[in-house]
Amino acid sequence: MAAALAGAMALQSGAAFAQEKTLKVLLFGMPSTIGLQALAGDFEKETGIKADIEIIGQDVFENRITLSFAGRTGDIDVVHTPAIQVQRWVEAGWINPITDQVDALEDKDDFLKGPLEAYAVEGDTYALPFFAEVGLLAYRKDILEAKGQQPPKTWDEMLSVAAAINTPETAAIALRAAPGQGFNMFVFPALMWAYGGKFFADYPSDLTPAINSPENLKALQVYIELLTKYGPQGVGRFNFPEIVAAVQGGQVAMTVDGTSITSQLVDKEKSPVADNIELALPPSGPAGRFPPIAVHGLAVPSDAKDPEASFKFIQWATSKETMAKIALNQAYPDFTRASVASIPEVVEKYSGIQPNFLDLRVEALNEARGDYRPLISTWPEIGAALGENINGALNGLVTPEAALEKADQEVSDIIDSQ
Repeated sequence: MAAALAGAMALQSGAAFAQEKTLKVLLFGMPSTIGLQALAGDFEKETGIKADIEIIGQDVFENRITLSFAGRTGDIDVVHTPAIQVQRWVEAGWINPITDQVDALEDKDDFLKGPLEAYAVEGDTYALPFFAEVGLLAYRKDILEAKGQQPPKTWDEMLSVAAAINTPETAAIALRAAPGQGFNMFVFPALMWAYGGKFFADYPSDLTPAINSPENLKALQVYIELLTKYGPQGVGRFNFPEIVAAVQGGQVAMTVDGTSITSQLVDKEKSPVADNIELALPPSGPAGRFPPIAVHGLAVPSDAKDPEASFKFIQWATSKETMAKIALNQAYPDFTRASVASIPEVVEKYSGIQPNFLDLRVEALNEARGDYRPLISTWPEIGAALGENINGALNGLVTPEAALEKADQEVSDIIDSQ
């Protein structure tokens, strides 16, 4: 009996050891996460640890991680972490800080500035950026040249260029207009910041809303003028699919949107006008240039079984080598390390988009604010409220002044309810 019991205990110990060497990684579906899943075998070869990478729909991801984290089930070892969620997860105690591990990385400075800053909360780092999308200007060089115009470097210049090139056949510009924290509120803050506007009095220490300001009003007026005077019919409802279709179909000459969108606009297999589309840095304003940015990272849940092994996976997934493989295997170069942009094979693959495309992307990400959209737990609600009011003003349902006044009050109510 003693021998049998010892044998059984040994088997249980061995099973537990095997479980400790399998990491459960939960991601939602995007080209970069699909690319990472395909490389899971590389991680096991390098470390001896198996990575069970599960990819689920973004629409069910929130419910899944909420049930797991709130229930302290410990069934997730590495979690997909959108930057707009990190503050809420930190406040809930759902993810661990990884500050010491990140600071110890010899190649920490290789991470692009904007994406890395997106995961800083009160002096600690809570995730490493795995991929990032950044806004660029896309424009029809043939149309601008025919009118003797240069690509606009500022939003004020965008107005004058739009006035010069707009025709009934080809509208000058389209921007995201559909309301939502990831829709019009992916683009509008680029104008808001550029004209010196802000969300709060002194973020993050003073969250008194500062939406109803002269600077934000100027940004909103420029946004409305661009789209109502020089946009295509129905632009007040446009989101990124409509923008892609309109630019590819030759109905729109300029847009500012994320790299996953602008990359499609120069795809010669999808658009007869792709040869005439050029990319550039997004316009700036009196307060500077603020490229739109959306960052996704990888974090260690606070109930992960082996936090050290979890970070080892994150370190591998965000390494130069892994990001280069994903950039080569997938359609979009959403890497967050500067050095990937100089790897010859990656440069060769994406030079077809535009010779300086990767350099533009790196420059834009280094100029971007990590807190382009505030990294606070209530951002989803705040972004939704702002998006609705901005869209209402654009579509003439309310005046710009009334929209900002109402938005300011709604944001205040959201903050006060916490």
